[in-house]
Amino acid sequence: MTISTVVRPLAPSEQMYAAAGVYVGYAVQVSGRLDLAALSAAYEAIVRAFPVLGARLEPSEDGGFLLMSSTGAAPEISVVDDDSGRLVIDQKFDQRVALSAVCVVRDRDTASVTLLTHHCVADAYHSLAVLAELWSCYTDVVAGRSPERAVHPYPVSIEALLAERGIEKMAGPVSDNQPTVATTSTEPVDDWSTPPQVSRCHLSVAETAALVELGHREGVTINGLVSAAILLSEAEIRELALTDIRYIYPVDLRTRITPAVGLTEGTDLLGFATYAPTEPIGLVELARGICESLWAGLADGTVQQTPLHIPDMAETVTAPVPGMVIVSNWGRVPDLRAPDNLRITDFRSTVTATVDPEMGPPQQPGGGTCILSTFGGRLSIEIHHLGSTAAQQQRRADSYAAKLRGVIS
Repeated sequence: MTISTVVRPLAPSEQMYAAAGVYVGYAVQVSGRLDLAALSAAYEAIVRAFPVLGARLEPSEDGGFLLMSSTGAAPEISVVDDDSGRLVIDQKFDQRVALSAVCVVRDRDTASVTLLTHHCVADAYHSLAVLAELWSCYTDVVAGRSPERAVHPYPVSIEALLAERGIEKMAGPVSDNQPTVATTSTEPVDDWSTPPQVSRCHLSVAETAALVELGHREGVTINGLVSAAILLSEAEIRELALTDIRYIYPVDLRTRITPAVGLTEGTDLLGFATYAPTEPIGLVELARGICESLWAGLADGTVQQTPLHIPDMAETVTAPVPGMVIVSNWGRVPDLRAPDNLRITDFRSTVTATVDPEMGPPQQPGGGTCILSTFGGRLSIEIHHLGSTAAQQQRRADSYAAKLRGVIS
């Protein structure tokens, strides 16, 4: 039996996810023959290649958490028969045992296969790279090839990577250029022990291509266009002036610091950008303002040093701002390998948290956790929320889609 040892204490950027026990799920829906033995072998190979996936957390004497080394054994995959549209069936995840899991929900010849990673050790960009390796290993096992991969070291924190590059915290208090921390939701907290429901808008391949073309023509990013559609919708839904909206979103720093960082070399390599419209404007103009604000923040280094303000934000928790909008963009999901007898048909996201029952996880006012991604050439916007708000949140998603379809029609 292998005894785990302390790898290191978690940094502040990682501690906040450990405090809430946040696991994020990266799910593919498949059609055809799913070989569970091959999937289990592939997951075991992935945990050997990425030891942090088999690691666990222990509380430290100072009130934080310690990252403990992997024992080398992968958690057993979970398999249930149910509606494959349900990505995770009420599993309870324990960060004191393992920081990853694989869950399968089967429905005749279709299934969802969800890789869950604890947010304290892997953000979406990191986890999507692991997801691609999982399916590559699975394909190799089915073909009778070895799934073994090179072993990766434990990822480091963004604080350590910034320090290595001489990036320091800018002087002065947290300003309008820094994100704030919202207090917790007033919705029932019991529901957060199981994954929230999801409302979604899913553009077609043609609509997504048209949006890409519009971005090229106007010199703005897809993120800018989608963000603008969301902000315009939120102003209408919340009955606020556009100038009362404040937009906060994470930014992948891997290629925005020098030297650049590999996808799995760090845990949460995220900075934060904010944008506040100064006048009522249309969607394309709003997208341009969002993009220009981000480019300026990256150029002067403001965005890169935002992770260093996390301890300050934790100490100055504020009430939710009525106009606050928070969106996470995972970008393009990498191409996923699969054997000939299995077809990957869709990609979905999920999130679950094992929070203090007296608190519940933070929520932005009026909405839920909003995640953007593109898979198979189709843009997806998913809103994770409590079941009690399902109708309201689907109207939100429909409004986002209508704004985007309106600008490309």
